[in-house]
Amino acid sequence: MTDLAGHPGDIPARALDANGVSVAAPLAVADHRLDIDGMRAVAVVPVMLFHLGSSLVKGGYIGVDVFFVISGYLITAILQSEIAVNKFSILNFYDRRIRRIFPALFAVLAISTIGAVCVLFPPEILDFSKSAVAAALFSSNFYFLSATDYFNVAAQNSPLLHTWSLAVEEQYYIVFPLLLWFLRGLDQRRTTWILGALMLASLALSIALVRTHQVAAFYLAPSRAWELLLGAMLALGAVPKLRLAWLREALAALGLALIVAGCLVFYQNMPFPGERALVPCLGAALLLHAGASGPTLVGRILSLRPVVFIGLISYSLYLWHWPIIVFFRFWTERPIGLSEGVLLLAASLAAAILSYRYVELPFRRRMLAASPTALRISAAACMAGLVAAWSGLAASGGLASTFPREVVRLAAYLHYEDRDVYRRGRCFLDSHSDRLSDFDAALCLGRSANKPNVLLVGDSHAAHLWRGLAKELPSVSILQATASGCKPVLGGRGQPICLALMKRALEEETINGSVQAIILSARWEAGDIPLVVATVDALATRVPRVYVSGPIVEYRDPLPRILARAALEGDPVPLVTERTDSPGQIDALMRTALEARPNVVYLSPFATLCSQPSGACRTTTQSGVPMQWDYGHLTEDGAAFVVKAWQDKGLLSFP
Repeated sequence: MTDLAGHPGDIPARALDANGVSVAAPLAVADHRLDIDGMRAVAVVPVMLFHLGSSLVKGGYIGVDVFFVISGYLITAILQSEIAVNKFSILNFYDRRIRRIFPALFAVLAISTIGAVCVLFPPEILDFSKSAVAAALFSSNFYFLSATDYFNVAAQNSPLLHTWSLAVEEQYYIVFPLLLWFLRGLDQRRTTWILGALMLASLALSIALVRTHQVAAFYLAPSRAWELLLGAMLALGAVPKLRLAWLREALAALGLALIVAGCLVFYQNMPFPGERALVPCLGAALLLHAGASGPTLVGRILSLRPVVFIGLISYSLYLWHWPIIVFFRFWTERPIGLSEGVLLLAASLAAAILSYRYVELPFRRRMLAASPTALRISAAACMAGLVAAWSGLAASGGLASTFPREVVRLAAYLHYEDRDVYRRGRCFLDSHSDRLSDFDAALCLGRSANKPNVLLVGDSHAAHLWRGLAKELPSVSILQATASGCKPVLGGRGQPICLALMKRALEEETINGSVQAIILSARWEAGDIPLVVATVDALATRVPRVYVSGPIVEYRDPLPRILARAALEGDPVPLVTERTDSPGQIDALMRTALEARPNVVYLSPFATLCSQPSGACRTTTQSGVPMQWDYGHLTEDGAAFVVKAWQDKGLLSFP
């Protein structure tokens, strides 16, 4: 999310090195490009709208890719200009980075820590402390790689999730300045060829990795470096200037169109980055290059004062908006509507303006910590103090002693370990991080010679049933073929790994009467119902009995958090108000579509938990264990409760 020290839109003029090769000359304020400030606005606004849940910009996350290209372009220009006149200093470079990055980041981390202590429960405070340390050390991309997927529900509750992009940039800038300095003796053409080869290698890695480990492709610097290197190639003059005015206009318009199209057409669960990231990155590159070649209509629009203003505060705006959104959701425990979205945008804008004026500018203009020594001491002291505070929070168990015991007990399920319950990485594959070869067919699909074999197929909403089925039906052999990223239907769409496993389960594992029944379960949507009907009709010709498990009750926040807050405040109302409406509606539609079909049994987790006359839903087992550990996935005890209820009603009988 960052660019250069000093004025963020300054572009160096061109000069000749000792060999007569065109290089960047020292920075000149006269060359400041307002259109680049405007590009930052084009990048940050979609990110904010995406984080607010806007249905208009489902691909708004690509704004980060636009920032990467801009950053690579600007910082390469500065570095090359300093190297050309023998004024490059790695210490000076990092001093500028500290002035540009640290003050606003540390301010956000400090205020977010106060927010965490005020509104989070012990497991969440513990997670926050770990993520804050990672953010301060610019390693949060590694932390979130190991902890969560950027697009999943749990990630939306992490106030510092957005710092992954800062970590990627800073890791890139540990290596890139030294590489550029090392190549200083080569002519520009050879330097360009080397950097171009690295760019293509990084892009190839991204394309390959997004198919085998999408989360790693998203978070790791090696698979993102090509985006920054694309900007670097432009700064090094790898592409000739556009001398024809009409061509500049056309390519500038195309660049903006690519970015807008990515925002409108992309969606959050699509495989990304990989080759799809070329859309916003090439769009940003076209805008940068067209603007460097001469004036354009798009450039003039991007240079309008309001657009430039948003661009100038974009770093602070990016830093502040996400914690504001997350803590608002924690505090209010209600969805963000239009009025709340406008309020949060205004709050983010106000925080960014204050941060830019009173935090960013004083350090960048050397009004504070004027000398390099004072700057380094201040940065080290702030980092040490914050890390000590976060370590203290972690050591206290997230301030667990300050909460009532029952609240701590319920909140502990926010750290529910589902690996063995789901048989993750063996019988349940995460299509973003596992490989198809990880599926243990001998364990998951091994037939029993003396028990009925029942095949459980679907996504995580099938996997969460496995332990309950195995526990409550000891006389049945429960086989499991589950993966995230698609639905257990014929002709469905989704992640390649998931689709391959579903194809095997629905087509290969059901032939020759090898299973006595099949259970299909997923996080169903209304649009899935026609495919479900077609699938059960096809399966009914090969399998004696087909079960379909419908949607389950879902909550806007993790159920343990709602239970903990209800226990803390003595108010059970959120257990009703935090439920979402769509599962009940989809349950009714699926029941109508499936109940009358021969050899098909419809199972309703929703009705099992929400059949009380009062309209309330069952939220804990008899022993007080939460039925679900997040927005909708069953705990082991919850799954056993649901399966036993089905068994008591005589719904589970196998030929």
